[in-house]
Amino acid sequence: MLTVLLISLACIQALFALAPPSSDGVECYANRRVYQVGQTYSGGCETCTCGEDGEFSCTENTKCCLYIRNGVTEKASLGEEYHNGCCHCTCRESQNGDATPDCHDETVCRSCRFTCPYLSDDLVQGYARKGETVSAWDEEGDGVADGGCVKSCTCRGRNKLRCAKNCLLGGLGA
Repeated sequence: MLTVLLISLACIQALFALAPPSSDGVECYANRRVYQVGQTYSGGCETCTCGEDGEFSCTENTKCCLYIRNGVTEKASLGEEYHNGCCHCTCRESQNGDATPDCHDETVCRSCRFTCPYLSDDLVQGYARKGETVSAWDEEGDGVADGGCVKSCTCRGRNKLRCAKNCLLGGLGA
């Protein structure tokens, strides 16, 4: 167990060593990554920018619909059309003012028949195609850590997602 912990710590240190140092020494840290001044990342619907003070400034109250494309969480703005891996959708504003996906009925979408719905590591609904392997959230976890975790899972077709027994390193519950 101590060996696994030491190897994990070495991997984390190596990850932070990959980013080139900022010319003025200012860096921001988020999502297990180092960001230089001016670099951005998306946190849900918001966009965050690394500031000269080493802190992120983020947009607020941005309305969007989150979906998975090629294993990556993407965002669609209000009125934007997209394919969620199962059906064609349009991001609309709901009656309560939130963004909500307006998708064709999944029962009539032909591409849904052989997919496996799953939640990504950031808990966004995705659809894996038959034979595709994805990183998916598993509520049951691996029995070691409390709660769920992210596992490597393969779609066997028609809602048959088979996951590895162990959690992936760096998952939410790992």
